[in-house]
Amino acid sequence: MERNYSTIEGTSKGYKILVILLAIMVGVFIVSFLVAYLKGQQVWGVSNIIPWGQLITFYIFFIGLSAGAIIISSLSYVFKKEIYEPIGRMAVFMGILLMVGAMFFVMVDLGRPEKAWRLFMYFYLNNMTSLFAINSIFYTGYITLMLIYLWLIFEGKKRLATIIGTIDVLWAVAVHMGTGAIFGLIGNREIYFSPIKPFEFLTAALTSGTSLIILTAVVTFKLTRRTLQDELIFSLGRLLTGIIIILLVMVFTDKLTHLYFPNREATLYLFTGDYWWIFWVFQIGMGIVFPLVLLIHPKTKKSLQGVVIAAASVVLGVFGERAALVIPGTAHPQPFFPGRIEGPWGEPGIFPITPWETLLSLSIVSIVVLLFVLGLRYLEILPARTNASLAATAETAAQTGSS
Repeated sequence: MERNYSTIEGTSKGYKILVILLAIMVGVFIVSFLVAYLKGQQVWGVSNIIPWGQLITFYIFFIGLSAGAIIISSLSYVFKKEIYEPIGRMAVFMGILLMVGAMFFVMVDLGRPEKAWRLFMYFYLNNMTSLFAINSIFYTGYITLMLIYLWLIFEGKKRLATIIGTIDVLWAVAVHMGTGAIFGLIGNREIYFSPIKPFEFLTAALTSGTSLIILTAVVTFKLTRRTLQDELIFSLGRLLTGIIIILLVMVFTDKLTHLYFPNREATLYLFTGDYWWIFWVFQIGMGIVFPLVLLIHPKTKKSLQGVVIAAASVVLGVFGERAALVIPGTAHPQPFFPGRIEGPWGEPGIFPITPWETLLSLSIVSIVVLLFVLGLRYLEILPARTNASLAATAETAAQTGSS
């Protein structure tokens, strides 16, 4: 069945207010970026001990969300599952925007983003044995493939879209496993070092990406008064359940392996140190246990509200998983020399949440949301409204007018 797509009107008061608020956050981004650019990164919470903070946490989080969204889009355009067609275009569009947002985060974190062009001087200014250099190739190719993928979908070239979509999904897998390898192959960081890390990253990306698609679809379709089948959300919920179980097995295996070796101090610090709550409350509690209970319970797994709450919990939990990697992973002192090290290099690092870094992070998130909202207004992302939804809208307007 051929499905029609359309833009949203974008004439409502709520839409205009949302665009204005998001545009204000763009101004906040410019101000907070200039403050960091002129004063230096000391206005953030980072230090020589903890060199990565909120920006890198959001960076790897957004890459995971993007990869997850693209893989979910393949259910419609690669595997031809008709039930997922209403969200297919939206998933691809979200994948592009989330990857653009991730690039915003990493470019700003460089401190001097005007020098970012050096990242793309392959085999000249780059050490091509570095995973950072290799991943820059992955990122460039990934964004290019997603743009071609979405263009083919808009043009109705389904066969080519299937081919490019398949390549894009495989590329998305490589992109996020490559990002996981950046951390997993750092041998002098106990919490990072693990051959499982690339696969754990990919699984976490699938859980967070699927969850964000659920949240965005429910909210967007409801606010634009479009029909969304509950079965689509329940199907994604069942898929999410399986992926969370796989993630639980990977996290358990990874941590058990770290605890088995004599040098387990960093892992114990992750469990019981200053930032224990990031791991237990967010990564384990909100990212795995709580949503899994909701998605397995006979009552809540068949409730739209239950699935949405579980999805929201997973998004926050996977963000906590990224934060648990970045903050405690660098806060624990490295074993430079045998024996005890006195002074600041022998003590765990402290990461304060500073206003400028927080404003910068939230404003970049707002830029991505603004691009999504504007995309709904000018691109045919969502299915066209049905006669039933149009009638319901007219009835609501009439009731509002009479009251």
